Amino acid sequence: MARLLISAAVLLAGFAGAWADTLLTEARILEVTERGFILQVGTEPLGVEDSVATRLWKGCVPVKRDAFAKGEAVFARIKPETDPPTLREMADLATWKWLDRVRREPQKAVIDKIDSKYMTVRLEDGRTFAFRATDKSQVKLKNEPNATLGSLKAGMQVYVKGRLLPTLDTWLALVSDAPIESTTKSASSKAAPKKLEPLPSSGKIEGTVLALLDTLRMFDVLMGSRALHITYNLETKFFYEGRPAKFDAVKRDRRVLVHYKRDKAGRLVASKVELFPPGAP
Repeated sequence: MARLLISAAVLLAGFAGAWADTLLTEARILEVTERGFILQVGTEPLGVEDSVATRLWKGCVPVKRDAFAKGEAVFARIKPETDPPTLREMADLATWKWLDRVRREPQKAVIDKIDSKYMTVRLEDGRTFAFRATDKSQVKLKNEPNATLGSLKAGMQVYVKGRLLPTLDTWLALVSDAPIESTTKSASSKAAPKKLEPLPSSGKIEGTVLALLDTLRMFDVLMGSRALHITYNLETKFFYEGRPAKFDAVKRDRRVLVHYKRDKAGRLVASKVELFPPGAP
């Protein structure tokens, strides 16, 4: 079954600023409809609609909706607060990993072409990718101190560093003819991340409410540096300061104690949710 794969880093980044209403999740296509898809998220079906702005990827290239079929495993970027939820981006799993790497890490490439909006490059793996180039894109060339985008020509070997924009374009933050240091790699080399132990099949989770996804009957809890998806159902009991409450008592930044049990899909399903004001012990 499809499993939610939202890490603490993704959640903390995903619910800030322009990404405040974005859900990133692994899913399986149940149906391809006239206006979008029915996705299986965890064990629940979720109907999403695409638009002219939706980015669809398969085999590491942009595709149209008919490239996807029932039963395929995908990774999706969804705006759950709309009705129905809006599909902003979707890709097969291998392509999503590739996209994430290209968008985050410096890449060695050869310039394929440059136009008024994009610089298209051929990466070392032979695939092409278009970076959104603007006047604010930084250009560094060894023999040209005041280099600009106009200094770049097709066929040049370069190193590129991108940054994902709210439009889902990948902005060309830096292009250079010398290797670009990876900030992600340098940060990880200073201190190896501590491996998170899997939670037991049942127990309690204490933390702070991070985000609400009522459309999907979910909310997110930050437990230390770890962000967790919590699913609720009609049998879940809610309490606020010891008194019976409804789901609307779940508000961002409130302290929470969740009594949970894993279901067959591996989801953390709450049986009891105890809520307290922010800062409460």
